Amino acid sequence: MDKKNLKLMCYVGGIFTVAFYLIFLLISWFLFPNPASPLDHWLSDLGRYQVPADGGLVWRWIGGEWKLYKELAIPSIMNPGAIFYNLACILTGISMFLFFTGILAYIDKEDNNSKLLTYALMLIGYLGGLFLILVGIFAEDGIFLLMINEDISYNFHHLFSMIVFILLIGIKVLSGLWAWKQGLNRLVAIFAWVVVIFDIIVVVTGNNIAWVEWTSVLLSLATIGIVTVALMLKDNILPFKK
Repeated sequence: MDKKNLKLMCYVGGIFTVAFYLIFLLISWFLFPNPASPLDHWLSDLGRYQVPADGGLVWRWIGGEWKLYKELAIPSIMNPGAIFYNLACILTGISMFLFFTGILAYIDKEDNNSKLLTYALMLIGYLGGLFLILVGIFAEDGIFLLMINEDISYNFHHLFSMIVFILLIGIKVLSGLWAWKQGLNRLVAIFAWVVVIFDIIVVVTGNNIAWVEWTSVLLSLATIGIVTVALMLKDNILPFKK
């Protein structure tokens, strides 16, 4: 594939990565049958096919630990927004493959460090996209379009989610280095390196703080969006000066 088409793939992939997630997140949040906010619900709660019938929280802090509402013998109702949140993860993961393939357009074949950095970022980006797709397929309480079964799905979901957050650390660190190497605005790299702290907190705490998870994910989208815009400015695609 020639450089022009690779750049187009990068732009489209970056835009779709942000747009798909935000659009389907908002739809799933709107359709969620119970009151929910980033302070009391994790993003994965929006992808649950069943939620508490009493209108309360999916996870409740009782006796010094988090308990799932089902452990408290609270009945369930169906969540009509679940499929949209899980689609957000799947489509965003696919878009990440486009974006991280497109960065090959910017590789300097005469610079071994540039090649190594670009290939490393592409590889970790592919892995991030793959495991995000798996998060969408394996929701906390069911497998996409196949079954609702928390016993089968939950452990896979939790494992894949934590892998995504670990990969986000690498993606942000390498994205910052790559942006710096590409001569993009230095603030792009600094942003990526600063916001990685939220991914680290998620990993260290085992994703125990809902708003930190939301912040981590949204800032990850922002990182890809900012890099995309910076590349479009560099290539004079946008009608603004760098």
